[in-house]
Amino acid sequence: MSISKVLSCLYIFIFVLPTFYSQNKVFQVDNSKDNSIYKMKEQKYMGVAVAPSSMRFEADYGKRTIKYLTITNDTKKVNSFRIIFEDVEMDDYGVISTISSGNSEFGLKKWISASPNYVTLLPGEKAKIEMIVNIPNDVEAKRAAWCMAIVDLATERTEISPNSGDPNSMSMGVIPSFGFQVYIYQNPPDLKVNEVEILDFTFSYDDENKYIHLLAENLGNGIARAKSYVELNELNTGFYEKLDLQIFNILPGRKREFDFKLSGKMPPGRYSLMGVLDFGSDDELKAASKEIIVK
Repeated sequence: MSISKVLSCLYIFIFVLPTFYSQNKVFQVDNSKDNSIYKMKEQKYMGVAVAPSSMRFEADYGKRTIKYLTITNDTKKVNSFRIIFEDVEMDDYGVISTISSGNSEFGLKKWISASPNYVTLLPGEKAKIEMIVNIPNDVEAKRAAWCMAIVDLATERTEISPNSGDPNSMSMGVIPSFGFQVYIYQNPPDLKVNEVEILDFTFSYDDENKYIHLLAENLGNGIARAKSYVELNELNTGFYEKLDLQIFNILPGRKREFDFKLSGKMPPGRYSLMGVLDFGSDDELKAASKEIIVK
């Protein structure tokens, strides 16, 4: 095999393969932040749909709990899918990365399985997958846990015939593929999931935009899920505006930091601002307030 052909093959392997691998395994794409919980209930790509995009379990100790994931093959060809699980970590800004098993403080991978974990679907066919969480009745299980399920399109690697007549020559090919990530959360029923405090809340503006900074910390022992928003009240005219920001998760003992940029001018006046974390009921709200003068 000539040196030029070897270099050509190495180029394909080194520079092209990581592009597809990052889409299938590492997921360094727009969904690299923990946004699936509020963007959509169903993920779609190239005629394939996976729903829901997140699952929340409250399995008790020593119990087995099942929820269902639906994969739809709305394409014109037969497709096969595999379901695997990865433990993940989240930083203060919500960026998620996979970590090796056994190194996760809140890992769920060892307690979850899919049945079946490999399916082949005809065009227009759907599959209902059992997502099974088995929580042991021991001290280690008395904690929150989470992981990411990966629904990966299974592709067969095809052999590329070398141009050379040399029977010892080598060639490699790359199969474009894609996958979906589904976030799985497990909170045993006795954990506190609304013990979140707002540590810092700042608000600024210019002629075109509003800027909001929010820092929150989860003081409880469960994975907290809250909707955040800001209320603006002009104290003299009664002008009111509600700015919906984001639904987010915070791991126990961790902090989350948010920066938002929202378009729109602020009419002049004296404003009361309130940053709110809403956990799903009127009795589960946390808020921070301040006043500003817009000239």
